[in-house]
Amino acid sequence: MVIKTQYIVVLIIVITIIILFIFLLYRAFIKKIITEKTIQYQLELEHQKEIALQATIVQENERKRIAEVLHDDIGNKLNILSLWVNNEETWNSKRSREVIVQQIPELIETTRTISHSLYPVNLEKFGLLLTIEALISNVNKTLTIELLNHYYKPKSISFELQTYRVIQEFLSNVIKHANATKMIIHIRDTKNAVSLILSDNGIGFDQDQLNKGMGLQNIDSRIQSINGHYKWKSKKHRGTRLIIIHSKQ
Repeated sequence: MVIKTQYIVVLIIVITIIILFIFLLYRAFIKKIITEKTIQYQLELEHQKEIALQATIVQENERKRIAEVLHDDIGNKLNILSLWVNNEETWNSKRSREVIVQQIPELIETTRTISHSLYPVNLEKFGLLLTIEALISNVNKTLTIELLNHYYKPKSISFELQTYRVIQEFLSNVIKHANATKMIIHIRDTKNAVSLILSDNGIGFDQDQLNKGMGLQNIDSRIQSINGHYKWKSKKHRGTRLIIIHSKQ
């Protein structure tokens, strides 16, 4: 009887230890999950702050560029026109009248360009593909641009706007820096994702230049804003390729 009682006591102690051990393991597990969730939340918070900061930088850069165009282009042309118009001899000279007539369409076109920079109105009217084609048609013929479309279906205006801006930024970099003669815009729409591949046959750049920026921060923040993933591929004198994947999942 005593042995049986001792056995029961030992058994109770063992069970108690096991339960306590399981409890401690469970508490450690819960603590680990809470810690990981907290870290994940902090990282997500920092990520959102970074996206907001990049969006602000993009916005300020665009405002600066538009202000420069307004000041240097439209402002100067209006000043010149003002001088011509306020000069009494202007209206007695055929050549002066021709200059004024020539300046007015240029001002209208510059104003239209600025308006399109602020917001591409055609995007809502005609969609992404036709707006890209309109962009391509205004590029100097020394750069050949090919648009490849595989089953693209219209998306939300916010998605199409950021996608268009990415293409616009990439094209701007190609014109300014790449010394390229050809650029390809390839859009592919599948059940699971929308992929966008932008490439050129220009001089390319090395990884160090990419890390330093080269004015590519705008592209980065726009891709992040649509929850896209991207990868740059480039080598000096062998062109540049930007691959963007936007998952629908």
